[in-house]
Amino acid sequence: MNLLEMSLPASILILVIVVIRALLLHSLPKKTFLALWGMALCRLLIPFSLPPRFSVFTVADMLRIDSFEKGGPLTGITVIANHAVFTGNTSALPETVYKNISPILVIWLIGLIVCALFFLITHLRCRKEYQTALPVDNAFVKCWKRDHPTRRNVQIRQSDKIVSPLTYGIFRPVILFPKRTDWTDETPLRYILMHEFVHIRCLDILIKLLFAISLCIHWFNPFVWLMYVLANRDIELSCDETVVRTFGETTKSAYALTLIGLEEKKSHLTPLVNNFGKNAIEERIVSIMKFKRTSSFCIVGAICLVIGVTTVFAASFQNNNHNMNLPEKFNSQYIIELSQGHHTGDLDPQNVFLTYLSEKKYKLEDFKLQQDEDMKRTYVCPAGNVEIQLTAYDVKTSNGDIVRVWDARQFSYHEF
Repeated sequence: MNLLEMSLPASILILVIVVIRALLLHSLPKKTFLALWGMALCRLLIPFSLPPRFSVFTVADMLRIDSFEKGGPLTGITVIANHAVFTGNTSALPETVYKNISPILVIWLIGLIVCALFFLITHLRCRKEYQTALPVDNAFVKCWKRDHPTRRNVQIRQSDKIVSPLTYGIFRPVILFPKRTDWTDETPLRYILMHEFVHIRCLDILIKLLFAISLCIHWFNPFVWLMYVLANRDIELSCDETVVRTFGETTKSAYALTLIGLEEKKSHLTPLVNNFGKNAIEERIVSIMKFKRTSSFCIVGAICLVIGVTTVFAASFQNNNHNMNLPEKFNSQYIIELSQGHHTGDLDPQNVFLTYLSEKKYKLEDFKLQQDEDMKRTYVCPAGNVEIQLTAYDVKTSNGDIVRVWDARQFSYHEF
């Protein structure tokens, strides 16, 4: 499956989630929308069948780069003990590769690098500032840490480099407060600490990192940018909901006022931390004030909604995957004849592989016979994009049954 085939269906899913969010944001538990965003994230990041070997050629196939279709198969390749060894004119290989690199691939790589550098540089700059933070060790903090044990040691620090609380770190989480924090005003401090503690407990830093990775890969898709913004908002809304549920509905006004006070001191952009006052404050205030105890009916409805959307889009994906029709049998004698001089060693009758190129019609372009005992290791030849596994291979009858086909363009296996 190429990037467009991953990104376009995900765009439809994102659009559906945006509509559901607009209609039911204040009616369903906020974790419902996080689950939906998680589905979109998986659709963007997971091709559902990972390639056996990842290389520049696999990336090119993902972007529909016809690197080797025009020039035919590579020559001078010998397969010895499951390893490809170039025995022909290897000097022609780089020229073939560079000649067929698509400008689209270059543009995509530039965009990916720019986005990745933005997140990385911003994160490193902020972490450098946070290193000067000093630990807070007073009676209130000691009492709070005793009441909120966790496997990961949560540090509470303060810094003069920030103006509103935030959380950073996955394995060694830190809740960072501004240096001018009033530690005698315990009520807002409890709200803030609980909010950040929920971020830590739910691994929201890791989730935000995954959303940032999806944005870097699919930077060309405006719907992914929309998902990044709204998903980050929903992470905050989910934390707000948990805080209000923990302290009770009577604390909604006090908690909302705490948010407003912190929003006035909003800090600069820090995309890979959980910043208490970063997201759309109006939406958060409205969500807090409209909070009600979730009924069993709403919980069941939310579960059904997530399952329904998942089923619909999973079914669509499966239908797409079975659009390729392949012949059920290949003449193995023909394969053997083609393999003369390209294979060393005895053939394993239970594990013979053939690679060929499939575009508008099925055309044998390249192949590989290999010996593999565990039947789990598979390879994709640079000159081809479909790998076929034959079982019950019989030289005498000259045929073999196809049981699995790897299609690098669909980025998935086809079972027979």
